[in-house]
Order: sequence, then C-alpha cells, then structure tokens
Amino acid sequence: MGMKRLSTVLLLLAPLTIWAACPEGQKLNDRTYDCEPIPGWKKPDPNKIKLDSYDIESTLPSTASDWGKNPLKVGATWSFPSEGKQPYPLVIYLLSSGGYSSWYDGKWIKWFNNHGFAILWVDQYTARGMNLDGGLGTKQSGMSDASYISDVYAAIRTAKADPRIDPERIVTFGMSWGGGVQMYLMSQWWEKQLGGDDVTIAGHIALGPACYLTVEKPVPTTGKMLMLLGEKDNWNQPKPCRNYAERLRQAEASIMVETVEGANHAWDFNKAAKSYRAVVYHCDIRFDPKTMDARNAEEGIRANFSKDGWGNLWDKCTKKAKVTTGGTKKQLNWTRERVRKHLVDTFGM
Repeated sequence: MGMKRLSTVLLLLAPLTIWAACPEGQKLNDRTYDCEPIPGWKKPDPNKIKLDSYDIESTLPSTASDWGKNPLKVGATWSFPSEGKQPYPLVIYLLSSGGYSSWYDGKWIKWFNNHGFAILWVDQYTARGMNLDGGLGTKQSGMSDASYISDVYAAIRTAKADPRIDPERIVTFGMSWGGGVQMYLMSQWWEKQLGGDDVTIAGHIALGPACYLTVEKPVPTTGKMLMLLGEKDNWNQPKPCRNYAERLRQAEASIMVETVEGANHAWDFNKAAKSYRAVVYHCDIRFDPKTMDARNAEEGIRANFSKDGWGNLWDKCTKKAKVTTGGTKKQLNWTRERVRKHLVDTFGM
C-alpha cells in the first residue's frame, strides 16, 4: 500500500480512535471531534440488574411444557447493609399485587438492611408493561403466578452466583401475593418445572399468603417456612393455607404457622383499617401432577387440567367482595420480632 493511500486510511480511522476515547456518557462530535455529553444520559445504577426469567401466559399445570418458550429480562434491585462483612445473608424481597411503595416495601427493606441483611427485590411488573407503583390488588391479573415463580427462581440463581452473598443464608420474604408465590416454592414439582438446578434456599417468610393452587400430596423442598396468617383476613382467607401447611407437615416439611390475633389482610401496613370491594380468590384447588386430576376441596368440584383446562374449579370461589386491609403499630412490631426470631433460628445468628 502506498504512503498516500495509507495516510488516507489512517485519517478515516482517526475519528473511530477518538470516539473510543470518549468517557462514559459522552459522544464524539463528528465535526469538531470533541467529546460532548449525551443529552439525557444517566449513569447506570450498578444495583439495578436484569434477571433471566420467562414470561408465561398461564399457570395451568398441564401447560408446563410451554413455560420455557418466552425468555424475558426482569428487573431487580440490590440493597446492602451499611455495616457488616461480606458475604452477606440475603433476603429476596417479593412484592405484593400492589407493586412497590416506599412507605411499605421501602421500610421493610431498610429494616432488613439495618439487621445486616442484603436485599434483592424483584420487579415482576415493569418488564411486562405494567407500572411498578399503583393501587393495591390492581396488578395481579396482568401476569400469571407461573411468571412470578420463574422470576423468583431467577433471583435465587443470580444471588447464589454473587460472591457478595452467602449462598447458604438466603431466604425469601413477601406479603400477600409475595407470600403466596412462596407456597409454590415449598413443592418440588414447581421447583422442577421452573427452578432448575441448585435453587433450594434456607428459608421462606410469608405474611398473609394465598394458597389457592397447591399439589394434593406435595413432596416438600428443604427450606424452613414461617407462615403468618391474619385472624380476620377476608382477602386471603387463612383456611386453605392451614390445610396446605398441614399436608406439607405430614410430608415432613419444616413449616411453622402462626395466627396474628385480630389481624386483617396487610396488618403490617401500620395504617388504619380500610374496607372496599375487590376480587377475592377463596379457593382451595389441589391437583395430582401425575394425572392432572384436580379438585376444589371446598366445593367438591372436579376437573382434569389436561382435558378440561381450569373447568369450573374457580367459579364458586372467585368473587367480588368486601375486604379490609390495615393494622396497628403493635401488630407490625410483633411481626418484625417474629420475623427476626425466625431468621435467628434459621441461620443461628
């Protein structure tokens, strides 16, 4: 190549060399070759990450073979204690159907951080086109339980691979839907369908969960479960969860169930009780994973998931009804102390 031609090539490549030298958040001016700020650019938050999950249309167990067909990057956020040494114990924090709120979720996250726990909280909403914040109970119909279960397992896999986290000291925590999704984690069938390898963790803490779809004869996972139920919860009624807990206990699961005296749904809000109408699922639907036979234990209605889909299983236990949320500072403080004791018992801290 002649010197003149070589000089021309180097001149053409020069802007690329200068471009590569621009600092993060700046770009090359193609006229002056100066680095200039990129309008609207914000430095990425290293605590905001993406989880490798799936978007799943239906939780119908007979459709499990389709659950891994739609990969989805789901958001999650780390929060770390201001003191303490790595590797940290971790709480995977699971949102309710109301989304994220600083006055509720933010305070729980801060409480866990102050007690030495790292947090990884899962945003199951934004990647699926729903707003992260919003009214209580308005979001759950926009996605399936199976999608949420997939997100939780993705968070577990991510946490176990992070050197800042002690993989032997991981628990999940959530209220309402964030509690209900943990009921699936107690069954090896759901773990096999959506979890993959090495997703068993030390424990689970569920406040006021829903237990409307469970395996009839579950083979339990090994995590220690603390289930707290509101005595007067008329949104997620306690009876189906007590039934499921007893079947898990008979299968030698490590599970403790306690009832919060006088408590409504979301008693740990520390806000005055408020009543309104909402769609409720007072269901106790149980199924056999081998045959896909299912029954509504309360109504005696039967169906086969493979032949009938959901059939009429939901008809009599799903309705719009009056619900009450809210509770007292005393109930919140009791709950926090009980959660603290469970963490001590689980980790020997």
